[in-house]
Order: sequence, then C-alpha cells, then structure tokens
Amino acid sequence: MSHKSVLTKLTGEIIIEKVSYLAETWFSLLSQRNHEKASDICRDFLKRYGKEFHLDNLNEDDRNTLLMSLIFSKSLHEFTELSQITASNKWLKHPETTERVWFKLCACRERLQFLSHHYKGEIIEMIFSDLDNLEKDFQSEFGEGIYVSPGIVSDSRFCSVCGQDFRACSHITGRLYDGNICSHRSVKPRLNHLAIVEVPKDFRCRIWSWKIKQNNDGSITINVCSLTSFSVDDFLQEPYSPLHVLEAEATFNHELSQVDRLTSYQFE
Repeated sequence: MSHKSVLTKLTGEIIIEKVSYLAETWFSLLSQRNHEKASDICRDFLKRYGKEFHLDNLNEDDRNTLLMSLIFSKSLHEFTELSQITASNKWLKHPETTERVWFKLCACRERLQFLSHHYKGEIIEMIFSDLDNLEKDFQSEFGEGIYVSPGIVSDSRFCSVCGQDFRACSHITGRLYDGNICSHRSVKPRLNHLAIVEVPKDFRCRIWSWKIKQNNDGSITINVCSLTSFSVDDFLQEPYSPLHVLEAEATFNHELSQVDRLTSYQFE
C-alpha cells in the first residue's frame, strides 16, 4: 500500500499562527537570556518561510502577510543580536563594535517602523522602548551626533514593482504590491556632494570622532558612510547580498561649511 505525503497549503491564517508561536517562544527565550536559541528560531523561520516567499503559490494577501512576518522575524533576530552584544558596556569602548551596534539599531528600528503601520503588539512596543534606551546610551557617550547627507546623481530612477520610470507609473512608494514594497531604484548612483546635518535621511551616515582627522591647514578630513543599500526587505532579495556601504572621504574647510575635496568609494 503506497502512502502519499500531504502538503498543507500555506495560507495567511497559518502564517499568522506560525509567527505568533515564533514570537511567544522568542520572548520566553530572550527573557531567559538564551540569546543563541532565540537567534536560532528566528534564523530557522527565515530560512523555511523565506523559501516559501519565493514560490509562486500564494495569493496577494497571503504573500503580503508572509512578507510582514519575515520582516518581523528579521527584526527579532537583529534585536537578539543587539541584546547579546550590549549585555555589558564594553561595546562602547570598541569603535568597530559601536558602529556595528548603531547599524543594527537603525536596521531594527526601520523594519519595526514599517511593520507598525500594519501591526501593533506588545513585543513591538517593548523592542521600540529598548531601542530608545539603547539610543540614550549613544547620546550619553557620544552626544546627539552629527551626520552627512549625500547628494546623489544617477542615470535614471525606476519603480521596483513594475520596472518603469517612476514618473510614469501609478505605484505608491512604501505600499505593498503582491509581496513587493514599492520603492524608487537608481541606475548607476553616484555621489555628487555631501552636507553636514543634524537630522539625516539615513541615520547610518553618522560621523564618528575616531574617523575625523585634523589637518595642518585647519581643514578636517572625515571618513564616513555616505550611502547604504538598506531596505526593510533586503534579506529577501535574490540573489542575496549583504548590506552595501558607500564610504566617502571628505575634506571640509575649518568652518565645515563646504567640502574642499571629496573622494567616494564603490559599494563594498
């Protein structure tokens, strides 16, 4: 007698059930400071349902639900990493770790901000609160921070949903379309200029004291992240590639009012 395996079709209801179980288990593990297992269950969820996301067997509503669940799982994983790294204050004394924590904080916050337009919940509120407290640690140690705002030129810009020139399509930036988040993509983006600001579009572009060099002529040379490839669903893109960072070395006059020299580096 032959037996056939029965595959359960993934639906929005099943997705919500699975991600709810993930959230409950994750919270329990994190409360016990079991960071490794908390990270593992998030990675397992991302691996299993990330594959489902790329299969063409979901309707639009279910596909959108799965996308939101995957972004939620990714934010849980990033927050777990943050919790583990910042368990002691030693990270504040290491520049590379400090920058890494800042990048993860920005990523986790942006993913949750996107989710909060669609879902509310105690876990999301808890993470926001803890991220706020972590940001206060940065303020206490490094001040409010100053940032660079890049001026970018490109050959053209197109819609990520339909591929048309963004001025000619009807899709709305930030809205979900069958598991795709509408955004404007640039073709051959290039760094044209930099400005120093207090409130940037991308908070990853922070100027760190250890990357500032005082020159003999009174000018200041800064090595800084000027542009990143981050998007809230970047981990689902195929082929997958890690976060790209465009770094720039800028020399400002002594009043920091203009850039005298600017050297940009390709994405790494």
